[in-house]
Amino acid sequence: MSLTAIVWALLYVSLAAASLINPLFGALGYMLEYYMRPALKWWGDELPDLRYNLIISIVLGLTFVLRRSSLQPLVKTPNLAARWMLCLLLVMIGVAFTTAINEDLTIEWLTEWSKMAIIFPMLAAGVIRSRDGFNAFVSAHVFGAFWWGWEAYRNPKREAGRLVNIGSGDSLQDNGAAAHLVTTLPFAVIYAVTEKNPKLRALGLLATPFIINTLILCNSRGSMVGLGVAGIAAILLIKAGYRLRTIGAAFGMVVAVLMLADQQFIERQQTTADPTDGSAQGRLVTWQGAWELVKDHPFGTGGRGFHLLSPKYIPEIVAAHGGDLRAPHNTYAMVASEWGFLGLACFVGIYASAFLNLRRVKQAARPDEQGYFYWRAFGMQLALIAFLVAAAFTDRLYAEAGYWMVGLSYALLRIQRTEHAALAAAAETPAGATAPTEGALVPAAWAPAEARS
Repeated sequence: MSLTAIVWALLYVSLAAASLINPLFGALGYMLEYYMRPALKWWGDELPDLRYNLIISIVLGLTFVLRRSSLQPLVKTPNLAARWMLCLLLVMIGVAFTTAINEDLTIEWLTEWSKMAIIFPMLAAGVIRSRDGFNAFVSAHVFGAFWWGWEAYRNPKREAGRLVNIGSGDSLQDNGAAAHLVTTLPFAVIYAVTEKNPKLRALGLLATPFIINTLILCNSRGSMVGLGVAGIAAILLIKAGYRLRTIGAAFGMVVAVLMLADQQFIERQQTTADPTDGSAQGRLVTWQGAWELVKDHPFGTGGRGFHLLSPKYIPEIVAAHGGDLRAPHNTYAMVASEWGFLGLACFVGIYASAFLNLRRVKQAARPDEQGYFYWRAFGMQLALIAFLVAAAFTDRLYAEAGYWMVGLSYALLRIQRTEHAALAAAAETPAGATAPTEGALVPAAWAPAEARS
């Protein structure tokens, strides 16, 4: 057995076992499996053929239930995104038994969405209960992106100028992997530029160039547009006094991209705004077809509804691809065509809730926190913006990274509110008395507490 397979198996088993102590380790095990999925690696054949993703998910869920009462208590905070997720799930169930073109496919994709959007993100938000826990999860996210970057650097196999053999189950190949990676780059840059912890800063400095290089190799125009929009948004969202530095950082990112870019990347990116480009023309025709479908089926057609009806609404595109069923290549068109206008409203509500959480975190950030909450909320805002713009050029409804950001936004808000509640309680305690600890948070990752949130 190769050393890589041995190390992976040891880490996987260790994280699963450590989840009995703190379920956060189960979430980290999930990230390990996601970024290094054995079924997609050359060394995966050396391991038993098991559903490692399902196993670690079950471990995480069970240990969260068993250990919840001993986890760090947090202030009760309404989870608006979870409510929108529940609404979307109910819409999906309604479509499955009323307007769906194919009921079996609809139930299959409804189940897939529930696993990606609700189960793991909400479990992760439940086990991330401290600054250190938040750092651990985000660091796993960034390190996973670095690992993909390292593999791409060592073996940059490309077809038609675009990277192949990259990504995981929901993000395989260039466009999907690039849309996933744009959620990691803002965190890596925040770590590199603002982080006080030397280990996290080192991770940011190490990961940033590899993530940029991998994005260049993926050569996804949609993801580069997403990063461009996020860069502009950064200047508008940053607090007063930091705009010039943000402009400088954005300029530095552009320079880094240009230094790492090759001719294939430059030539493809130059076609982004070219209306005569064949790929762009095909997308416009596809989006027009999706609009016609939604007008005919305003309540949705169910899972893979657009694919099944593509011969009717975009016959020329289907014919040009040898009769293969086609995707809408636009997340919002996919949501509306499969789950109707109600589903689209719920989908937008999920991400709007995340932005609201992050806005609240930034507004409540205190000077004595040394920017911990502010910069993480700011980085997550940029990650979401880049992802949601990139999602307009590919299908990301059934992709995990965006929902991870939603869960993280809620976790960060709860941690901040709990710390502030603890400080307020301490300030109100009379001199010489002992401050109450019920519901208070001490910023430590693993310390058990008796109260239950």
